[in-house]
Amino acid sequence: MKELLTEAMNSGLLEAFQGDREFQLPILLSGIALARKGALSAAAGVLGSVHTWGKPEVDLVRKAVDPDRFLNMVAEDYHGSFGKSMYQGPAGLGWGAILGDLVGRVEKFYEEAPVFITRVVGLRFEGRLDSLENLTPGQPVTLLWEPMNPHDSKAIVVLDANGADLGYIRKSIAHRLVTRMKKGAALSAKVAALMGREFDVNDRLNIKVKIWDGDEISGSEIEGAQ
Repeated sequence: MKELLTEAMNSGLLEAFQGDREFQLPILLSGIALARKGALSAAAGVLGSVHTWGKPEVDLVRKAVDPDRFLNMVAEDYHGSFGKSMYQGPAGLGWGAILGDLVGRVEKFYEEAPVFITRVVGLRFEGRLDSLENLTPGQPVTLLWEPMNPHDSKAIVVLDANGADLGYIRKSIAHRLVTRMKKGAALSAKVAALMGREFDVNDRLNIKVKIWDGDEISGSEIEGAQ
């Protein structure tokens, strides 16, 4: 956060945050920090609570967050939300302005992206939260399609290095990934960000997924993918 604040101050972008805008600046900076860390669903929730989206807000996010990371955040919110997407609420116009030409890629993001960050859900069940204590950022995890799953034949479970069940990829996202797998793609993943107990249980484990297509697929390459 200190690094982000220093960057924002040096860029001169904070000068525009006066009056009522000054009070929402800490919220905006918190959301940006979460996006940069890789906690994208949590970031979307925080940024979605920013009430005013004008030039100062748009300029600050454009400066502070990589465009591909922000696109990933919006897609994670749009496809992976449990309720109404923040992208469809008041924040939508501001986020659309930030994305610019990238906005058209939100709907098909998980059908096309070669690399992305997403969260693992279902951690509150079967003692899965205990497994988080043994995880560290950068640690490989396994994504396993469960075609015989009685609840969802397109479910994708996330396993740690010891084969322990950590939870699942959000259903709406998993279904798109299974479609790609049926076309010959393979998935690899590693821990991107681990969040503390103050965060929603479904925002705590975030993984970075890589899609391997065609000639890229080989056991030695997929193991430990970036």
